[in-house]
Amino acid sequence: MTRTAVAAALLGVALAGCQPSPGPPNAVPSNAGPSNAVPSNVTPSIAAAATVATPSPAEFAAIIQAAVEDRNGTALDTPPAPRLPEAKTTADYRAKRDRDLPVVTQSKARFKSFGFWHTSFSTTVTVEPMEVNGAEASVHFKELTEQHLASAANGPSNVPEEYSLPQIATFRASAGGWQLDSIAPVGNNFGLPMSVVTD
Repeated sequence: MTRTAVAAALLGVALAGCQPSPGPPNAVPSNAGPSNAVPSNVTPSIAAAATVATPSPAEFAAIIQAAVEDRNGTALDTPPAPRLPEAKTTADYRAKRDRDLPVVTQSKARFKSFGFWHTSFSTTVTVEPMEVNGAEASVHFKELTEQHLASAANGPSNVPEEYSLPQIATFRASAGGWQLDSIAPVGNNFGLPMSVVTD
């Protein structure tokens, strides 16, 4: 082999060692900038929690207030249209609500068979401690509700029935914000109003 051929061979070997490894066919160069894709090992709820700001207690309270009023409205003789948008609730919350409605309807019919029915109510919600853990939030609150009744014998009553009920609301983070996932009474469940259906 001539001296020139040997030099060319050595130069080829040296240059081959300086080439970057090709990597997988669809590899993204490290200088391609940030990607909006969620890594495959991160669940959507955790990813949502990282990008969704935690609402203030007042924002949680507004959602809870609307949900409780919607629930209490189902006990009226003529229920009003729901106030809480479906986008503010999870599919699990809506499924439980759909299961509860027939139970409330039966309780209402039984109550009316005794000659009584609800005509109106007013509800105040007070938010207590709030805990946020990643993609989940728990909000303790107290509901104070006054219900007005009517009877077949005496007509509408001017004296309301009143109850105070401690409850806990759970929320889950989603791409569109925090959604109400459940509301459940806390502690002694004796004497719950007909609008509250426990599992």
